Amino acid sequence: MKYNIKLVTDYLAELTGCEIRELTHTKRDCDKLPLAIGSFYTFCDVEFIGTMVTIARPTEQKSVTPMQLAKHQAKMMETFHHPVVFALESVASYNISRLTYAKVNFIVPGKLIFIPSMLIVLRELKNNTKVMPKKMPPVAQMLVLYHIERRTIDGLTTSEIAELTGLAYPTINVALRWLKFNNIIALVGSKQKHVQIAMSKRELWHKSLPLMSTPIERILFTDTKLAGSLMAGETAMGHYTMLAEPATPIIAIDKTTAKENAALMNKQFGDIKVEVWKYSPRLLSDDGWADRLSLYLCMKDSEDERIQLECSTLIEEMRW
Repeated sequence: MKYNIKLVTDYLAELTGCEIRELTHTKRDCDKLPLAIGSFYTFCDVEFIGTMVTIARPTEQKSVTPMQLAKHQAKMMETFHHPVVFALESVASYNISRLTYAKVNFIVPGKLIFIPSMLIVLRELKNNTKVMPKKMPPVAQMLVLYHIERRTIDGLTTSEIAELTGLAYPTINVALRWLKFNNIIALVGSKQKHVQIAMSKRELWHKSLPLMSTPIERILFTDTKLAGSLMAGETAMGHYTMLAEPATPIIAIDKTTAKENAALMNKQFGDIKVEVWKYSPRLLSDDGWADRLSLYLCMKDSEDERIQLECSTLIEEMRW
């Protein structure tokens, strides 16, 4: 079991970037399980993302079915009061959909992982080479802008940033790994990695800018000022600069707000133009106006010379 647990913990650590700590499994909890279940598995407890998790390895892997695993998982989680993950040596392709449909937590080290009870989704590694996107992912971009405009993330851990922003730990972890891979930040420390940013905010902006893109995912229209929206586009430019505000107000919302208000919007008609952003505009501003740097990224490629001029004003008047 030690060998298999090592494979499991190494794989989890590789995917999440956090330390996996092996704990002593409490035998008295196993004694509460029906003998037909308890005798069929070898158990090991680990601490994973601040949560105790029991790794259960079937002693006869070929004889257990997805439905049996689902029933055993329900009984184990009822007994242990924390997530249970089955460590499997392999899974036949026709059983993958059955396991995921039944919401069975399982891992095949080096190949597959599906832990819905901890919001970790299925993943298959065809090789050990991870291809990082060339353009800065939306959450990574938001974190850079958050550091520049709102509050420093220098010295914070992944968990602290997740708590600060309200985003999921794995989401923040992936974004930080991209920033580290592209030498924008460093991650230092042994047990818990801390963000280290050696550049000034101005230097960070200039280094990141070529990798950044507009936060706008799509444009919609509505007749209602949506709750949680910020003024954006030329409307916000008119607030920050001398640009005249447009006759049609422009607002920015995130994808969750867009989904919640889908019935109020359409692609063509409405008195208000709606920018649906790839990250939440409210994370970067709390005064009702889209932040300067995101606004610059939205507007910098405009062919309107007036807007180009005021984009320069946005940066020149930026308080670093």
